[in-house]
Amino acid sequence: MVSAYLDQLLPAFIMLCYAYGLLLVTWPVFLLLEKLSPVNSDIRGSHFWFNWKITFSNWLITPAFSALVVAFSLFVAQSIGAPVFAYPAIDIGLGVPAIDLALNALVLLFVSCFLADFWYYWWHRLQHKLPFLWELHKLHHSDETLNTTSIYRSHFLELAGQALIRGLSVGLIFDLSSPPQTMLAILVAGLLPPVWDFFIHANVRYDWLHRLLPYFSTPQYHWIHHSRLPQHQDTNFAIWLPLFDKVFGSYYHPAVDEYPPTGLSSGEKIDTVWEAQVGPLKAWWQMLTGSKAQLTAVGADPASAESSK
Repeated sequence: MVSAYLDQLLPAFIMLCYAYGLLLVTWPVFLLLEKLSPVNSDIRGSHFWFNWKITFSNWLITPAFSALVVAFSLFVAQSIGAPVFAYPAIDIGLGVPAIDLALNALVLLFVSCFLADFWYYWWHRLQHKLPFLWELHKLHHSDETLNTTSIYRSHFLELAGQALIRGLSVGLIFDLSSPPQTMLAILVAGLLPPVWDFFIHANVRYDWLHRLLPYFSTPQYHWIHHSRLPQHQDTNFAIWLPLFDKVFGSYYHPAVDEYPPTGLSSGEKIDTVWEAQVGPLKAWWQMLTGSKAQLTAVGADPASAESSK
């Protein structure tokens, strides 16, 4: 178990550097888009800086816990003999290298988006329903000035859980052990979906994107998910494919001009990195000791459910 953990530590650090580096490189483009067509034009530099401070703190903390979660999960999977469908990623083609590579990239992109979004949909929905998980997730929802940097405004333990859910959903299907497959997975499954994930958190308004709903996610679709208004709670959980919200009854179709205020419906604010990272741990302790025994999760903000009773 210890050796497995050490084996996962460096890859976890590299993947986090990749994710944060990708945001850093693309951020100037998103800043320009947010400047040209914003929903909220009153975003100061301090709002961006706070999100970046949380991101930097996670960069120092997350890899250790992410590696632990993955190593433990692999250990459990091996112990119970969980099946792995090691289908070669590069095994589809017509005999023309360029076309074969494109076909495999499309298959990997579709499968990774579909599977990762399916598993993440249920993980995300549980985060909103279970108080234990909500205490981690509410940091992400506490941003009242939603923008691209909000994507990594997340607790370090939540990032570890996301990495596991999304990573295993693809890794259990495809054999990504050889260099060509690994590179293809990074470029396709690890590049294109995250960039769209950045975009749907952006402070942008492009009404023509409304035509993509309910077939593909848009910034407005995810903006509704971050709303603090009661009619939007428990809606639009998917990241890329609203299909899952449609099928499982959590889809909300916004009007073209519907951009509600974002943040926690309880009015709670998280203003320091210490609150962001230590707050969930303190809340868990309060739950265990009984001081939060009555806390229930309803909608996107369990605390608001108590005040509405």
